[in-house]
Amino acid sequence: QEVVNLQRPLQARAWCLLRVCDAGGAAYAFDSLDALEHRRRKRSISSCNITPQRTAMRQYLLLAVLLRWRGADGFAKGRGGRRAKPAADVEYIDVREGADVGWQCEPAIACLKKGGVGVLPTDTGYAFVARVDSKDAVLRLLEIKGDGKRKKPLSLLCRDLATIDAYARFSSRKTFKVLKNALPGPYTFVLPASEALPRALLAGGKRQWKRNTVGVRIPADDVCAAVLDALDGEPLFCSSVPTTADGDQLVCHVAGPLDDEGDDEVGRWCSLVDFVVDAGPRPVEGSTIYDLSGDDGPELVRERLGPRIPELEAVFA
Repeated sequence: QEVVNLQRPLQARAWCLLRVCDAGGAAYAFDSLDALEHRRRKRSISSCNITPQRTAMRQYLLLAVLLRWRGADGFAKGRGGRRAKPAADVEYIDVREGADVGWQCEPAIACLKKGGVGVLPTDTGYAFVARVDSKDAVLRLLEIKGDGKRKKPLSLLCRDLATIDAYARFSSRKTFKVLKNALPGPYTFVLPASEALPRALLAGGKRQWKRNTVGVRIPADDVCAAVLDALDGEPLFCSSVPTTADGDQLVCHVAGPLDDEGDDEVGRWCSLVDFVVDAGPRPVEGSTIYDLSGDDGPELVRERLGPRIPELEAVFA
């Protein structure tokens, strides 16, 4: 019933199907696929007598069939010599309305505390996340983004203004008051980084990336807020999950870091993360970005979901 429930996202049904495969075998799982395709009025898939002996092979086969509906090309080998994790190793959390969010997200919270990397919903879309104080997790996050040279900036997801105050510096008390009125909300504010923020990521014993500024966010999202609360105020480094042409983010083409050099960059992250928290559709337009790190006043870097804030210009004027 979970697999053929068309009200659930395709990604959630895919993970349910993998669990069906484990419990009832490949033939039973293919019967579920038949029912799902019949409901979707697509070409029927006949039951298959092929029953791979290895569970991993069976799971890859079934997921490949699902991904065929979304135009995926199959399974890709991870670049950079990093071995992709089997899909079964990824914790998929389907957040249901009416139940305690913190309780549902406990596996993701535990994974983050152990230095894991995953996907969380925010008010401006889904984002890859990793704990600030976990060097290995942050390096994995950059690897998933295909940013081996540490050039792409990461932002901080913060629980409250006190957390921002600990990891960044405000130019004035008036600026603090403006941010207090704007947050939580779909904004990213670039501020000078404080000493509490890790200043460099080390690779091979050499300093390759130094952060003098950092973008900070307080998302207006209950699921993200519950996870941040459970981390006792520690922020998370984040970076947006790529979006398809149809506006989808939780679409898997399986395994491989992202890059900007081809058309197949979207969705090749699924086996590289430790968990995915699916809380349903989210806006994908992104946050409005203000750079407040300079002496010449605020700079509107990007205007997206958040409306302009005239009060910021008035403060600097």
